[in-house]
Amino acid sequence: MQILQLNNQVSASAQITVDDIPEIIANGTELLVCNRPDDEDVGQTPYADIKAAAQAQGLETKLLAFSSYQIANEDRDKLVDLICTKKKIHLYCRSGSRSRRLWRMANKIGCGGHDFPCPDS
Repeated sequence: MQILQLNNQVSASAQITVDDIPEIIANGTELLVCNRPDDEDVGQTPYADIKAAAQAQGLETKLLAFSSYQIANEDRDKLVDLICTKKKIHLYCRSGSRSRRLWRMANKIGCGGHDFPCPDS
């Protein structure tokens, strides 16, 4: 697995398997986010399998899936909310491209490692 560090808080990769989870945890990830709907490709590891394996190892997961090139503002806003948790996040999808596009959209409104008006916790 090749991890692309987008900034100090967010990284991304292509589709993962349950065998990749220890490496993701070793990278300091606190929240694993799937940007890929199940059943896009034959042989794709289902989100439920990833979630179960991650949670068994103490890693929080979220499903924020959407079809490639169909990122809605609502998807962007959900990522912004996750970024505002200040947790170290790893995003994944089929190739990593859709996750990187979502992250870039979030950055266009000023988050993703920049000064962003996240609500105080």
